Amino acid sequence: MRVIRTRLFGALRTILEYIVFLMGGTAILVMFARGMGILWTRSPEFVHPGFRVALVSGCMYFYTLIVYMPRMVIWGLVVPQILSWVFVAALLYVCALLLAKTTSGTLIQRIVLALISLYCTGRVIIFFSPAQLYDLASIYFTMFFAGLLGGVYGFFLFPRVHDESPQTSPMLVRHWIVAGAWTLLFSANWGRTEYQLFKIRSIKDPMLQLYFVKWTPAEGEVREQPIGKPVPSAHYLTDLEIEELRAAGLTGILQTCGHTGLEYPPPPPETRRFVIVMARPSSETIDLPKPAFVDILYLQTDQGWKVIPPSAQTVTRTVRLTVAGSESHLNMLSTHYSNDIGLGHPEIPLIDTTCSWLPDEFQAPLPSLSNQLRPPTSP
Repeated sequence: MRVIRTRLFGALRTILEYIVFLMGGTAILVMFARGMGILWTRSPEFVHPGFRVALVSGCMYFYTLIVYMPRMVIWGLVVPQILSWVFVAALLYVCALLLAKTTSGTLIQRIVLALISLYCTGRVIIFFSPAQLYDLASIYFTMFFAGLLGGVYGFFLFPRVHDESPQTSPMLVRHWIVAGAWTLLFSANWGRTEYQLFKIRSIKDPMLQLYFVKWTPAEGEVREQPIGKPVPSAHYLTDLEIEELRAAGLTGILQTCGHTGLEYPPPPPETRRFVIVMARPSSETIDLPKPAFVDILYLQTDQGWKVIPPSAQTVTRTVRLTVAGSESHLNMLSTHYSNDIGLGHPEIPLIDTTCSWLPDEFQAPLPSLSNQLRPPTSP
């Protein structure tokens, strides 16, 4: 029994060390590289985020991974993604035990375990990275440093496993502190998540599919054009929405620069369309009430935001639009949104991006409608 308990505690210690030292260390290195400009990305906005932004966003991402337990579907089964790290750590512990039974020299055993750790750690990054990956450069950079740290960890892991004694627990006080802190955090967040799900279910708002459309003045009737190379099927607005905008007196070009959800397969029948047509970014925070029962379209005009249809009933919860500040790491500003699903709006507005704006677009004219629309009414 003592041997079994020692092995279980040894495996638990290895898992804790692997996640904190190796995956946490990889995340810190990637954040440092991105913040110092060593690692650049092809993202149209966060080309060089700056050290503070990279550090904060990376820490929040890693914290979310180990505390909230994001899940993925494997062969139809929903499993926490962090189990890939747990599996690799447990595998390294088993390999160390098996190598300890061989007659090879200690140095050879340590090198073999280091190589196993290097390979497994580099491979697991493909499936579950501790840092945000934007492109191939980020992936290879993260794999390189994860593999390097994995090799170092595997080299020093073998002596500790080899010298484990059934009379002494491998778990030290600091390991119990880390395990206890993680248990408390995970339990608190699990309870908070269940409470939030209860609040969301009690509200019963219709599911929304958001569309963010950029309006550009031009001659002729208002019409939708795809961004970039024309694709005949790349149209997101319905014929009814186009006709309603024409009836309101709008002219020019509409380009859908973002949307939520999937077009195919079609969303559930109870899903409502929420279309936002913007002419230029606004420095003020905009709250657009959500519909109670029907599809809804909001249009930015010189007299404020107008709703189509004018008689649409709305609720107190809103879709919020904010513009990112003019930090030096941004080469263009973007409008971000958050959808109040019953939990309010987050304090940090940089949740999701709607449209990005070039400097000259800030001076774009606002539509002046010939047929003025009435503001939305709440039930």
